[in-house]
Amino acid sequence: MDAKRAVRGALIGAAAPVAERAFRERPRVRVLAFHDTPPMKEGELRERLRRLADRCAVVSLVGAFERTQLDPERLNVALTFDDGLKEHHTVAARVLDDLGLAGTFFVPTGALDLEGQAAVAFSRHGLRRSRTFEFMSTRDLRELAEHPLFELGGHTHSHPDLGETDDFAVEIVEPKQALERVSGKPVRWFAYPFGSPLNLSPRSVDAIRLAGYETAFTIVPAYWSASTDPHLVGRDALSLDDSARSWEGFLRGGYDALSAFKYRRPLAALQSR
Repeated sequence: MDAKRAVRGALIGAAAPVAERAFRERPRVRVLAFHDTPPMKEGELRERLRRLADRCAVVSLVGAFERTQLDPERLNVALTFDDGLKEHHTVAARVLDDLGLAGTFFVPTGALDLEGQAAVAFSRHGLRRSRTFEFMSTRDLRELAEHPLFELGGHTHSHPDLGETDDFAVEIVEPKQALERVSGKPVRWFAYPFGSPLNLSPRSVDAIRLAGYETAFTIVPAYWSASTDPHLVGRDALSLDDSARSWEGFLRGGYDALSAFKYRRPLAALQSR
């Protein structure tokens, strides 16, 4: 663990008890966002999620959104996976299935069926990652959609910064329609690429709503309160590179106040649209 990650973990851990006591709304709900789930870490993912399920009530996004069958005492968490990576189909979905846990997969439709240099280009320029990923096929996506524990969510076509584009038909409307053709089901959820309020605009948030998405998710750590703007719901971005203690701090709200302060101005602009 590098020094920056260690310092962040210590700050989150120190703030967590205060944040947990301060949030009095019941039931408590948080949404977790995962990206990399490489095969070499399948065992660790399995153990982390097993422990999570022991401590929390793992619920679907439908349950979290509709506030149905939530645990009034334990923390309720929904699991989401971004970017349409092949390892979500081969690793994450298998772990979820084995543990009987619900999950939602946010898929950029432009990544489907990419191989070779096209996959390299999407990894570099779409996801802005140095690692080269394999991406799901349309068949993989259909298998996930057919699983009773899994849902699909929109994540644009090319994974752009929505604060820098106004091509909402291509990036928001058409990907929703494409996912619905594959799944045969309504696609109700959307995750913003990159996830920061700095990576979206009031117009893009309105476009998400007008396209028919019921909820859209940032990556700004926060409880999902009943009063939260449904198109600016926060998520905790968790990584298998982070310690179990760091995960605990996020789940208890240890990063919420810092992130709210960090993004207070862009969030205020989006909320006042």
